[in-house]
Amino acid sequence: MAIEGSVTQETLLNRILAASLLVVCLIAAIVGGTRPAPESTRGGVGIEAARGVARIEVVTLEGTIGGPRGSALVSLPASPLDQLRDAAQDPSVKAVLLRINSPGGAVGSSQELYRAVTALHEADKPVIAILEDIAASGGYYVASAADKIYANPGTLTGSIGVIISGLSFGKLLENYGIEPQTFKTGEYKDLLSPFRSATPQEQRLLQSLVEDTLEQFIRDVARGRQHLPEKADEVLEAEIIARRQSLDEDRVRQLADGRIFTGAQAVEVGLVDALGGYTEAVEDLRRMTGDPSLSPAGEREGFQRVLRRLLSQGLSSQRQAAWLGRLLESNETVGIPDVPLLWMAPEWTLR
Repeated sequence: MAIEGSVTQETLLNRILAASLLVVCLIAAIVGGTRPAPESTRGGVGIEAARGVARIEVVTLEGTIGGPRGSALVSLPASPLDQLRDAAQDPSVKAVLLRINSPGGAVGSSQELYRAVTALHEADKPVIAILEDIAASGGYYVASAADKIYANPGTLTGSIGVIISGLSFGKLLENYGIEPQTFKTGEYKDLLSPFRSATPQEQRLLQSLVEDTLEQFIRDVARGRQHLPEKADEVLEAEIIARRQSLDEDRVRQLADGRIFTGAQAVEVGLVDALGGYTEAVEDLRRMTGDPSLSPAGEREGFQRVLRRLLSQGLSSQRQAAWLGRLLESNETVGIPDVPLLWMAPEWTLR
């Protein structure tokens, strides 16, 4: 009887929580969808422009870079990569403000985002990056392609480097009399196997991989920082321009030992252009485009986005999927992509 009672109470509590979340999300979606079109102001700059008119596109890169990009929830917001690519093609987008709060992530995904930012240069659309709490490794990789970089004094950035890591449980298994069996088609097919330590040949191969990737990282950072925007003298101080031009590959390599910098320290070494944020970036983009009336596009909070944000507070991706499936009365598990952990072995990550 006690067990049945607790199950019933738990079921009732789940239903109440589900109904409450649904009501909150519906209200948020209605309020978000009925906001007036005229722009608001933040610190003297417009923060909302109607889509379809000339505007500054705001793109937010947050969390670990990489991992699955698709979702069964078709109304989930586009990825930062898609937003950057769309901005390059959209004639109503005149400039991009890129907000970064990321510790880094997968190498290939970081490089893809970097190229998407450089494509905006080719489309004659200025890009300014704002580094928020953290923009390290892959996060800084992406920012380095921007025309100008702002950071807070306490922002953590830099960490230019590459790491491949893994765990070996071979001795532990041996102690318990467990003998793994592996069948492979080549000498290196079970590279970073957790069942044994890496051989000297494998260690040399992996070290060669990280060093080659680091050289790509260094080359792109140097290229991005030495690229100066049009009207550079209007948005960059002469001292900063000189520091950027001195950041050739040799100089970047001196900084590429994995160390992190505060935003203030990063300005001193030329990795960041100035201390500041949203207001300063908008004013710079207006100067760079020559349009003083240009305003950022407001971010819309759709139902699914609000719902996912609420569910993400303290819930794993699996529980998020279960709740969404229940709330949307679906018999299928909703495909919320599971973000790979930055520190999880044997991930190949920039950090």
